[in-house]
Amino acid sequence: MGFMEINVGSKLSTIENIHQLLNETMEVIDLNSESVITLNMEYLSYITPIGFTGLLSVLNYLEDRFDVIIKTPYNNKPIQYMERMNFFKVCSENVKKQFEKQKDMEAIYKRNRRNLEDELLEIRVAETHSQIEEISALIKRIFKNKGLKGNRRSDIQAFITELGNNVIDHTDSSCYIAVKNNDEEKEIEIAVADRGQGIYNSLKDVLNLQSPHDIVKAAITTKASRLTDEDRGKGLMDIKQRAFNWSESSVTLRTNNAIYEITKDGVTPKTEGKISFGTFFLIKVKL
Repeated sequence: MGFMEINVGSKLSTIENIHQLLNETMEVIDLNSESVITLNMEYLSYITPIGFTGLLSVLNYLEDRFDVIIKTPYNNKPIQYMERMNFFKVCSENVKKQFEKQKDMEAIYKRNRRNLEDELLEIRVAETHSQIEEISALIKRIFKNKGLKGNRRSDIQAFITELGNNVIDHTDSSCYIAVKNNDEEKEIEIAVADRGQGIYNSLKDVLNLQSPHDIVKAAITTKASRLTDEDRGKGLMDIKQRAFNWSESSVTLRTNNAIYEITKDGVTPKTEGKISFGTFFLIKVKL
C-alpha cells in the first residue's frame, strides 16, 4: 500500500505556520490516490494555542478520510507541552496510541504538573452552544483570578462566545479553543478553529458578491449570515469592534485559501495558498 506524507515543520505558533500546514495538507490530498497519509511531526519543536487548534482540525479532517500514520517529534519538549494542554485527552485514540507506541508517554503522563490554571486554558472542544458557554465562563474565572478588569474580561469572554457560536451555527464541525496568558509578553493569545466549510462556502450562496475576498470581508464588517431568521451575523463584527478597544491588539484568520489581517479600518487579504477546509482565528491582545 502506498502513502503520501505531510510535513508539519519545526513550529506551529503563527497563522502563517497554519497556512503552510493547510497548503501542504491539501497538496498531498490532491496527489494522494491511496488510503494512507502520514503526518510527519518529527521536527516539531515549538507549538502554541493556534498550533494546537490548527493541528487538531487537520487531524480531524484527515482521519475522516484516510488511515493516518503519525511520526512523533524527536524532541520531547513539545510533547510535554501537548500533554500539559490536554492534547492527548482531545485527540483521537488512534493518534494517542501512536504517540504511546513511539514514545515513553507513561513518564510524560506521570510528570508533576505545576498548577497553571490562572495562566492558560487547556485545549477545549465544543459541539454545542452550552459547551461554548461553559468554556466562556471558565475563561472569565481564569482572568478574574489574574486581576483583569471586568470590561476586559467581558471582551475576552465575548471573543470565545461569538467565535464558538459562529462555528456551531455555520459548520458541522467541532470547535477547538485554546487560550494562553503570557506574563512575559503581557499578552493574551486566543485561538479558535474548526474544520468546517469555511466562511466563503458558508456565505457564497446568500451574498451577491463574486470575490471570495469580498465575501470574507462582508462576514467581518457586516451582519452577513446564512441564518436569515437569527441575528447571528453581528458576531464577527462585534469581535472586530471589541478587539480594537484595546490599546494593542491583532486579529488574523485563515479561511478558504488566504490569510486575512483585520484592523480598525477593514479586512485585508495578506497571503494566498491552496483552498482548504476550516476557519482559523488568532487574537492577541496586550494587557
